[in-house]
Amino acid sequence: MSKVLRKVAFAAAATMIAASCSGSDESSDSSTEDSSQAAEVQATDPPATDPPATNPPATDPPATDPPATDPPATDPPATDAPPSTDPPDLPTTPVVAVLNRAYEFTGGDPDLNALPALPEEVEAHWYSSGDVLAVVYVGLSADVDACPGNSMQTANGFGFVSNAPLPNGACDDFPTLVDNSASQGVQICNGQVGYLSLIPTGTAGTLFASIERPDPDVEGVGITGSVDLPDPSVLPEITHDQLAC
Repeated sequence: MSKVLRKVAFAAAATMIAASCSGSDESSDSSTEDSSQAAEVQATDPPATDPPATNPPATDPPATDPPATDPPATDPPATDAPPSTDPPDLPTTPVVAVLNRAYEFTGGDPDLNALPALPEEVEAHWYSSGDVLAVVYVGLSADVDACPGNSMQTANGFGFVSNAPLPNGACDDFPTLVDNSASQGVQICNGQVGYLSLIPTGTAGTLFASIERPDPDVEGVGITGSVDLPDPSVLPEITHDQLAC
């Protein structure tokens, strides 16, 4: 080979080596620059995270009972009690007669439908009241057409006989009829029929109590009952106010 060709070949080889080195440096620089940029991006961009929940989970408020409160005190409505319709209580008496015998004024057996009360429906409860004996006709209605009466049989015979009318009684023809007053005759308290007799307090004998009514066919009909009173001191004492009100 000539010297001129060797120079040309050497120059071409040198040029290729220089170009090769130059490309290697640029590639190296490019790789370095890309790595640096990637590291920079990695350093500045934090990893993506889900944002924290800002709405708390729905919770039901705790159940609370309302404070206990006492109802306001109220007074019961004022009411006026109706007046009592019961007669005053009477003491128990040991002297009681059951009116168990029916009769006609002219004798004979009366029609039961004509009687002011049926036999054994009424009892006569005897008491002492002031100067006279008193009797309460337990079981007798004050509304019947009748005239209660009473008497006493002593060693001297029958005496102190009287009758007095109930409000609906009509016995004006009775020869033994007396007027009702605060000291004798019929006494009524809330339907209770009492009677202040003509028999003096302290009299011993057999007491008779009756309920009679007029009957045009036989003059009158009634029921009666009797009880012995050998010791008048056993009779409980009652007042007029316990018989009439």
